[in-house]
Amino acid sequence: MAITIQHLLERGELSIDDDITFHTHVEVARLFGRDYKGHQQATIRLDEHTDVWFPKLFPNRDWLNELSPQGTEITMRPADGGQYSHRMASTRREDVITFGKETRTGDYRFCGVFRFNPHLSSAARWVFDRIATTVTFDGNGGHGFEERTLRAGQDDFTAESAPVDLDLIESFDRRVDEGRFAVEDREVVARTRGSAQRTFATRVKRNYEWTCAVTGIRTPEFLVASHIVPWSEDPSIRLDPSNGICLSTFVDRAFDAGFLSITPTGMTRVRWENCGEDPSLHADLARLDAITLARPRDDVPDPEKLRRRLELGY
Repeated sequence: MAITIQHLLERGELSIDDDITFHTHVEVARLFGRDYKGHQQATIRLDEHTDVWFPKLFPNRDWLNELSPQGTEITMRPADGGQYSHRMASTRREDVITFGKETRTGDYRFCGVFRFNPHLSSAARWVFDRIATTVTFDGNGGHGFEERTLRAGQDDFTAESAPVDLDLIESFDRRVDEGRFAVEDREVVARTRGSAQRTFATRVKRNYEWTCAVTGIRTPEFLVASHIVPWSEDPSIRLDPSNGICLSTFVDRAFDAGFLSITPTGMTRVRWENCGEDPSLHADLARLDAITLARPRDDVPDPEKLRRRLELGY
């Protein structure tokens, strides 16, 4: 290592941009206040929701773990005949501060903080999305990280399954009752995004009587509270129900990925220029074109926010 553990502790943070490797789990454990003589397990439990994780990012007898070329996703699969495959059904990880080992004889390198993605995972594979590139620590067990914006196109959808904090939800509910809709970036630490989305989604879906405003779908598993002005664009309206529309998952994806727009008057427009040569997609999107949004009980979508979304290029 070109830098000592003591120097890292004094600095109090580690970024994926740092050219630092670690020979053993024990070195990493010291950053988080653990004084081990030896450690071989795959994880170190830091709190109820967070582990330090030491994945082998190369094929081995137990796991086939793969880090995406961009470093933003880890896919974890049990190897055939591996002795730990049963853990796929009995264990769940939420946030993992990840130190990956890329070769059998190599050292461990900080890869970022990753979060379990339930929508892309199954009993046969786990998928983790990177949510932070820097982690902080004090050497006494204190740790933290600042979440980045979730993957484009899965912002609200993924956030609705993110970990929550019941005390935060209660606090956010009070803010909305008082007409205060801001969630400042400095507040966005672990579990904030999921808790804010839970508050927002409950208000928005209840406002639409748990029905997609475009398709009329009422099955809860297929509904998303979709931000009009995206979460990443304006902290001041992140909890504002007039900045939300209840949509089915397909409509939300089309809206989020730029295949569908909604005019300030509340009319859907398919953006055919973005749709490529996929005839099945064309057929499904055609059913969504030129539809007037169902009117909610309260908090109708703000025309200025719809106009602003178009101006932002979404």
